[in-house]
Amino acid sequence: MNLVQEGLALGIPAPDPDAHERPSAARIYRMWFGAEDAVPADQDLARKILNAFPREPAAAKINRSHHLLITETLAARGIAQFLDLGCGYALPRPQGGGDLLFAQNTHDVAQQHWRCATVVYADIDHDVVACQRSLLASAPTASRPTAVLADVTDMAHLLSRLEADGQLTRERPVAVLLHDVLPWIPDDAQAQESVAYLRTWLPPGSALSITHATPDFSPTWVKRVQDVYDDAGIAFRPRDRQSISNLFGDWADLYGGPVRMVPTARHQTRHQFSAVPDYISAAYASVAVKQPTS
Repeated sequence: MNLVQEGLALGIPAPDPDAHERPSAARIYRMWFGAEDAVPADQDLARKILNAFPREPAAAKINRSHHLLITETLAARGIAQFLDLGCGYALPRPQGGGDLLFAQNTHDVAQQHWRCATVVYADIDHDVVACQRSLLASAPTASRPTAVLADVTDMAHLLSRLEADGQLTRERPVAVLLHDVLPWIPDDAQAQESVAYLRTWLPPGSALSITHATPDFSPTWVKRVQDVYDDAGIAFRPRDRQSISNLFGDWADLYGGPVRMVPTARHQTRHQFSAVPDYISAAYASVAVKQPTS
């Protein structure tokens, strides 16, 4: 079964053959890290985003740094199963050396702590999954990561499939990474229902890490970016503090107490951009843990 057939079996439409003539948020994200293979439509939209919010590349790097730091933190705390939802493309390696930080992947970090860590990448974009599978086919790892085609708004189908295929087990905690994913689900009820199902399914000790764009720190600039995406036909839904906090239900913060809502650059003390103003993050980061039932 090829990737298109796999998607159709899951209810995910086949990719439009003209998709590369329209901009892609996933491809544009790679541009902020130096990717040079963007199509003209991506380049045009990227210029408009920069005009609306010149610090967008910095916000992307803040998000990616947090992703790698929290993966390391959760692995160091003993979690050896990771589900990277809305994983996006692997990021390009810098030409001629330079900082290789952003070229790391979730499995690179997790398997530094657990050589046989299970890592599942999931995305709804056929091209993203194809690229991830090509990359992972040659990954020199003890436990080969996998990439699956999935719609995170159909969380029940995704999780039952991963469990049935033996890709994840509910006998051990799972770390779920939902980083810069939910803003691309514009329906508030749909986003809440998907995450609520995820929380119910996950076993005790599991962690849920979310980063989410917000207008709370820079409402004018974030609204401008939202308008740019809307004009391009791409749904983008930043949310406020309370809306994002509701995604965690009654789970406790990773560090104890109620879930903290922190600008992404300041969530982890070792974040390389922790001193930047909050408006550059333009997003909240929160990490919560499922407590055992009494």
